[in-house]
Amino acid sequence: MEKKFLFVTLALVATIVSFQWDAKRKNLDSLMLENVEALAEGEEDENAECFDIGSVDCPHSDIKVYYVQIYEDYALR
Repeated sequence: MEKKFLFVTLALVATIVSFQWDAKRKNLDSLMLENVEALAEGEEDENAECFDIGSVDCPHSDIKVYYVQIYEDYALR
């Protein structure tokens, strides 16, 4: 009788632990997917203007510029 109780208890603990581990893994997977999507969106800004030659990436082209001015569109807020 004690062996049955011990076996059932261990099986129950193993089941609970496996469900908790799976839930934690799914949360990390969704977080990783959100990060990949955010990186894939890029940083292009249509309201940006590039000035001079330097070491900063211009969002509109592959050239290096000295300064990027981004104009905020406050009408959207």
